[in-house]
Amino acid sequence: MKSISRHDIRKVILDFLEQRFANNSNYKSEQAKLEKAKKMGNLSAINQSEQKLAELAKKYDFETWMEDAATRRIFWISMGTNLSKGIHSSSLGDNVNYSIQTKPTDQSYVSSATPLTLPLDCSGNAAALDIFSLVNQKVKGDITLLQLIVNDHPEILAALSDDKQKASLYLANFKKAIFDDFEYPKASDLNKQFFWPNSQKVYLSEKEKNYRLLIPLHPSSLCHLVFQKIQTRFSEENKNAREQRRIKDAEHESYFSFHHLAVVKLGGSNPQGVSQLTSNQGGRNFLLPSMPPKFNRTHYPSISNSQETIFNKTLQYYCQFGFNLLFEMIKTANHIEDAGDNRKDALAVILTLILKFAWHIQTTMPEGWSRGYSLNLTQQLWLDPKRTKLAGETEFKRKYEQGHWQQELEQQFAFWVHSILKERFENVTQQLSDLELGQWRNEFSIAVNASKRVKEEIV
Repeated sequence: MKSISRHDIRKVILDFLEQRFANNSNYKSEQAKLEKAKKMGNLSAINQSEQKLAELAKKYDFETWMEDAATRRIFWISMGTNLSKGIHSSSLGDNVNYSIQTKPTDQSYVSSATPLTLPLDCSGNAAALDIFSLVNQKVKGDITLLQLIVNDHPEILAALSDDKQKASLYLANFKKAIFDDFEYPKASDLNKQFFWPNSQKVYLSEKEKNYRLLIPLHPSSLCHLVFQKIQTRFSEENKNAREQRRIKDAEHESYFSFHHLAVVKLGGSNPQGVSQLTSNQGGRNFLLPSMPPKFNRTHYPSISNSQETIFNKTLQYYCQFGFNLLFEMIKTANHIEDAGDNRKDALAVILTLILKFAWHIQTTMPEGWSRGYSLNLTQQLWLDPKRTKLAGETEFKRKYEQGHWQQELEQQFAFWVHSILKERFENVTQQLSDLELGQWRNEFSIAVNASKRVKEEIV
């Protein structure tokens, strides 16, 4: 940037004016009339066309154009990254140039502060948008005239005019259009406005000045970056990379793909009435999907951090089919000869469901998950066996390998089933002998060990 001279800057401005003059529709029209008049030898028409072309050329003279642009038309536009007209195209509120503000160091969400650089946008009278085009002209490499103005380049002043006083005025007016001037901030009745409490307690307070007025602005520059990124899906490189994916032995490259996009169009049939970048996008702004995540609902019970045992009402509800069978078998015990076998079958259903639940926990939860839970140690050893592989879990591994926890687990299971039956039947102790309860504990132990043998990782 230091190697840029006033002549480099002046040349960019002159080339820009020359191009604008050559592309002017009035110039092209008069030039065509002049050529026609010369062919016909009409001296009057020739003089008239030459006079009009001279007047038009004078408008694009460097000093003439700069004075008109920097002292009159510059006030017809407003530059910024967040625009008021993006909320309503007829809004006359102030814009904000976020790119020249101090950005927060802690960013927990994507915003206009996220990109390292933001393209500047412009809104206002279309007759002055050529000024915005001028400041975006590249002087050397990727360095624009706008950057030189923002950074107070030492050569910028002399490049704007040979008259130092005029140059100072031009530069001051350019900066007014670029930098935010909030000495007298201006909003519009077409802007959305809402009050926001300064703290969580003030909304109940009757004191004044406990709220601040917020006026959301359209993040035009950020939306333009998103638009450009999404449009890369139509680039030749992206198309080729996508096609290469279908070729078996070809070298595959990454490509962009965006799904479930929505489009909101700003400005209707006149997007330039919103801003220049909006006009470049044809008024289209892409909306990324912001739908809530779809959680796969599981039929297995969940375990809370404060839960001390899995043997509770929730697990009973999960095993309700087996318990309903067991309840029915106990009710009809006096009329069935093989009551004990039927109860055993019902218990098998309950055990199957419990072991499926245990398998689900062991295979879906990360190793060591139980360290943040309140489950008793016995159940932690059962449901989190992979924790034994973690560093610092020597004691946990020792207790797991000793295997004493399995007997404690059998007792917890039997006590849980017996408690459910006592709550349901008053005389359950008369119908179920200690021998049968012991058999249930044994069945639980056999089922757990069998699962271990077939490598289902239940223990």
